[in-house]
Amino acid sequence: MSKPDRRNAMPPCAARTARISEISENLEAAAEVGRQTAREGTVSAQIPALASVPATKFAMAVATVDGTVLHTGDSTETFSIQSLSKLFALCVLLQHRPDAWLDVGWGPTNAGYGSVADLERNNGRPTNPFVNSGAIVVTDRLITHSGDAVAASINLLRRADPSAPVDSDAAVATSESLTGHRNSAIAHVLTEHGILKNPIDRVLQQYFSQCAITATVQTLARASLFLADRDNKFNPLDAASVRRVNAVLLTSGMYGAAGDIAYRVGLPAKSGIGGGILAIMPGQGTICVWSPPLDSDGNSAGGIAAIEEFARLAGWSVF
Repeated sequence: MSKPDRRNAMPPCAARTARISEISENLEAAAEVGRQTAREGTVSAQIPALASVPATKFAMAVATVDGTVLHTGDSTETFSIQSLSKLFALCVLLQHRPDAWLDVGWGPTNAGYGSVADLERNNGRPTNPFVNSGAIVVTDRLITHSGDAVAASINLLRRADPSAPVDSDAAVATSESLTGHRNSAIAHVLTEHGILKNPIDRVLQQYFSQCAITATVQTLARASLFLADRDNKFNPLDAASVRRVNAVLLTSGMYGAAGDIAYRVGLPAKSGIGGGILAIMPGQGTICVWSPPLDSDGNSAGGIAAIEEFARLAGWSVF
């Protein structure tokens, strides 16, 4: 049998260099689309402390399972990750309790992330861990298992890089607590149904401080790689939990726009009112974008456009 002709095979180091160059080109092209589309959005004034963030801020990072991290724009600047924290809090809880799904559902909802009526219809059981009621229950359980839900979430974010600039912004947390009437109502409904195990004030304080965590797109892309890397022997979660988290991200991570994102992008993703979006491509890597102007669904207009374009160029899709 004749041996294969390897004369035209590219050396491993050259192949990796070419691949990094391709990712970099795709990253820059996607970022440009994101910057242009961001002009169509509006910075949210829902949290007063975040209303003054410049609409021109833009950062994007791509991390791959082989350890490559590329980034562009304001990628060394920290921002308020808001509801992106729900993902990391859930993953920390699943480390303690893989059966945490007994306390929160995993199905999508069209009722909105802050719906009290949806919670009542389900007899106090949150539809999924990414709506506010579900995230508050996750925080409550994390307090019970770790003693400090905020510190536990920060530790997971720093896992890939212990020196990463990750903290909780006290001013933003206070701003949220002064305007978080709906979240307070949700906590009271949960308590009325016997769901919360810790005092309401403590749970809400931890929840607001958790949402007020700040990090860079680089840190978030690195920190979430365990959801993409199927061969990582040091994954903090078991394989079943990783699969379930990605599934719920796809169906519920973008709230009412989840179906649209699945159709347009084809990646599990999570958004935050601070303008952050994080997307997972199992087996390949992660993408994180920060662009404060939001679209009519409350998701980053530029962030979605940038991730959609990168996924198209790179051929990333779970379908």
